[in-house]
Amino acid sequence: MGIVSALFVILLSFSGLILHHSPALNLDNQFISSSRLLSWYEIEVPTIKIQYRAGQHGVRLIAEAIYFDSDRLPGSFSDLKGFVATEFGYVAATSNQLLLLTDTGEVIEVLGRVNLLPTGISRIGRDAAGRLVLQTAMGIIDADLDGLRWTPSTSPASELSWSDSTAPQAQLSARIRADYAASLVSWERLLLDIHSGRILGSLGVVLVDLMALLFMLMAASGVWIWSRRRN
Repeated sequence: MGIVSALFVILLSFSGLILHHSPALNLDNQFISSSRLLSWYEIEVPTIKIQYRAGQHGVRLIAEAIYFDSDRLPGSFSDLKGFVATEFGYVAATSNQLLLLTDTGEVIEVLGRVNLLPTGISRIGRDAAGRLVLQTAMGIIDADLDGLRWTPSTSPASELSWSDSTAPQAQLSARIRADYAASLVSWERLLLDIHSGRILGSLGVVLVDLMALLFMLMAASGVWIWSRRRN
């Protein structure tokens, strides 16, 4: 009983010590990439919801993340409505934001409500003159990114070219899903589960409870033995 309890004391003390310094070690922002550990958690990696391409690059939406080629963009997004090339790089559209990107996928700026961007964007494209247009809840809008002006479009619908979704490539999709899976479980989460026993599911919680009872039994029996020897 002493040996078993000592092993658990060492495990709990070590995991607790690391968790105590978790903010300094930035463990909540460091994620597990081991496929074995991820499979232990039985995490089901989502598939790519939608993909758009423009020129040599493309954007994909998986869960709440947008990837430029195989690189994840910062932020959380609920949808993706289109992707077009511009003179400075690219523009990716969600229902309430425009993401301005360089040729390499770096985020230049994110336009939203603070820029008076119309909401309810459902499509992004260009007119016959090459101007950026948005299909919004208020109708078709000409988007002037330089002056940040949003005006109703006067172009005929037949002259508008919209960004259409394409089928994701299998090899690239696998890389994106692997990268996304590696951001689901942090080291802090793993240490918390080890410390609480939840790493073994409900059985682990019961086991930790039994060890707590064992600790109390060892402490009580130790005090009792000490008191008898003293007497």
